[in-house]
Amino acid sequence: MGFHGHQNLSLGVANSVLAVQAGARQVDGALCALGAGAGNAPTEVLAATFDRLGVPTGVDVHGVLEAAEQVVRPLIPRLPWMDRSSIVQGYAGVYSSFLLHAERAAERYGVPAHEILQRVGEHGYVGGQEDMIIDIALQIAEERDLGDLPAAGVR
Repeated sequence: MGFHGHQNLSLGVANSVLAVQAGARQVDGALCALGAGAGNAPTEVLAATFDRLGVPTGVDVHGVLEAAEQVVRPLIPRLPWMDRSSIVQGYAGVYSSFLLHAERAAERYGVPAHEILQRVGEHGYVGGQEDMIIDIALQIAEERDLGDLPAAGVR
């Protein structure tokens, strides 16, 4: 049994530990938490956490920390982080790849990405419905133009 943890609401590592405690024998992650939105459970943090808990992984903690810092970080244009949009994405249960689409739509239509993501969650969109994010951005922009919503800063 395996487990793949996402960093939504910063729970990727904690949920990975719980998965191992529940019997998972394979846990994956990504250096620097690479992945859309809040990202995946960061391998370097998983390795250090499991090492401290006495769970053998076969991963060299210092080596994986160096790989994350020296190899991966310099190549990444945008690290996953816990900003407002990433938190709302996890809170609203929104598919991870939607964050970048929401950020692009937010910039294009002058509306906040976190509001787009909240509505995507309310509508229950699933992977493959990324094109519908524009519809939500347009709807929010129209509501603001009609005075239904106060203006807000764009992220």
